[in-house]
Amino acid sequence: MKEFFDHLDRITAALQDPEYLFLVLEPLQLWGIAFGLLGLTITWFLKSEKLQVASLIVVVVSALSVVPYLQARKTAQTRIEKVFSLEAPARAKGFSQNTADRLDHRWVYLALAGVAGAAILVGPRRNRLGMGLALGCVAFSLHAIQYGLWMHYQDSLAYHPNLKQNEAPVKEKLRAEPADSHAETRTAAVSSRSTEPPSANVREVRPLGAAAP
Repeated sequence: MKEFFDHLDRITAALQDPEYLFLVLEPLQLWGIAFGLLGLTITWFLKSEKLQVASLIVVVVSALSVVPYLQARKTAQTRIEKVFSLEAPARAKGFSQNTADRLDHRWVYLALAGVAGAAILVGPRRNRLGMGLALGCVAFSLHAIQYGLWMHYQDSLAYHPNLKQNEAPVKEKLRAEPADSHAETRTAAVSSRSTEPPSANVREVRPLGAAAP
């Protein structure tokens, strides 16, 4: 139990860091909207208006998470670019471009939240207006999911150099060049000469008084 509260305290402190906060909020714009859309589709066939409203609330909350997400991402961008600029300046530029692209397309999530909120107020099954708003919510949700997947891929390229689309900073192991055959022959000849006994230069020692041949 002590470990649980220790981890909870550390996570709470980490959420105050914008560099971690925007990583926590980012999945809501993709998977939160996807689960809300799935719930809305299933409950539509079940003809349960209360569950449809609950699914629309999930969509609204997930779409509105783009506001604190972008704020935290802009705050964290300066430090992230400094870290990336030391290792891979191209990836730092890619992260900056992705942030600008997300800022330009935040209207997708705000429009989705507006349409889903209007569908909640009117009622998704009460009249034609409610049905039209529900269908509009489905269309905006699909667009937001597609855009979220694309930007997730772009951020992955900026974060992870190991992806195949990136040029991973891995150097190939240099192979030893084959030795010259002539050099091997010369080396062998030199070694053979050095092992031969220098018999011509050896002086024979004879005992005193022995006759010379």
